[in-house]
Amino acid sequence: MDFDDQRAALVNAAHRLARRRLVIGTGGNLSIRVGDRVLVTPSGADLEFLTPDQPVVTDLDGAVVVDTQYRPTSELLLHLDIYRSTNATAVVHAHPVASIAVANLVDELPAVHYTAALVGGGVRVAPHKIFGTQELTDAVARALAERTAALMRNHGSVAYGDSIEMACDRVELVEWLAEIYLKTAAVGPGAVLDQEQLVAVAVAAAQRGYSPISRR
Repeated sequence: MDFDDQRAALVNAAHRLARRRLVIGTGGNLSIRVGDRVLVTPSGADLEFLTPDQPVVTDLDGAVVVDTQYRPTSELLLHLDIYRSTNATAVVHAHPVASIAVANLVDELPAVHYTAALVGGGVRVAPHKIFGTQELTDAVARALAERTAALMRNHGSVAYGDSIEMACDRVELVEWLAEIYLKTAAVGPGAVLDQEQLVAVAVAAAQRGYSPISRR
């Protein structure tokens, strides 16, 4: 199986996250699923300087299947669980400042803008668990129920999609929503949309042929 295109896409996405300050240094990780194989960023990688030779190929059980000097990210378990439980073909985990701040304050980032429909509604917060553990993976799985993005308390955010670009889009959207929430909450409680209103937005978007909302 030729992973050259996927390696380039993964590197571009990693550089994108670093450029937009959604990760710093060795924080964060990304992966792409191709059939029964997963291409994932290596442990200890600085995403700003990731190169195509560094991502690691594993199977869906986490075993490395292509010889390399690198080890997969310590968050591999989280990525694999999302692939097993959803139709995702890409997963992104980042450490954005506003997203972490919100995750430390509330149990759910409410729908402060109609584009929350892109991730299924309010973004739930998984309780803090040690990174790389089954406990964290299970907590995130619960937060992701009927959603394509979640927050992790004292940790970061995670999102998945049909492509690595879509997964990055969703992480960036959650960060933008988090910034809106923080600015609103600094003044007062503000207004939020409920799930019925978000469904109406998604229906209206689909009727108008606006694909991003209907792509969930």
